[in-house]
Amino acid sequence: MKLKVLPPTLRKNHHYLILDVKSEVKLSKDDIVHYIWDACIRYWGENHSSNFNLWVMRHYPIEETIYNNEPVFNYKTVLRCQRSYEDDVRSALATLNRYNKKKISINTIGISGTVKSGINKFIDE
Repeated sequence: MKLKVLPPTLRKNHHYLILDVKSEVKLSKDDIVHYIWDACIRYWGENHSSNFNLWVMRHYPIEETIYNNEPVFNYKTVLRCQRSYEDDVRSALATLNRYNKKKISINTIGISGTVKSGINKFIDE
């Protein structure tokens, strides 16, 4: 028996956050997922963070630069979250500045309704 697909009116609505990630070390997509979830759980707790429905959709390495004789790796990431929780996720990400004694900075560039428009507006500039 085939499962029925939910109609669009019953599906959860999502928004997509475009993030600018800067780090001292190279980061994989799994590292980004771990850092984001850890920041949200530490700031909001497990009960409230479970409502966010976070999912990393895309992860783009942009460039490697040298700042004060230290390498800085720059990434752009598309993060899906449930609508009306964008500000909660942004506030949790703003608290993250170090992880495992390594500096990391995550800033929100913009919010989009679709992945394609977010990439066109904020990543493919």
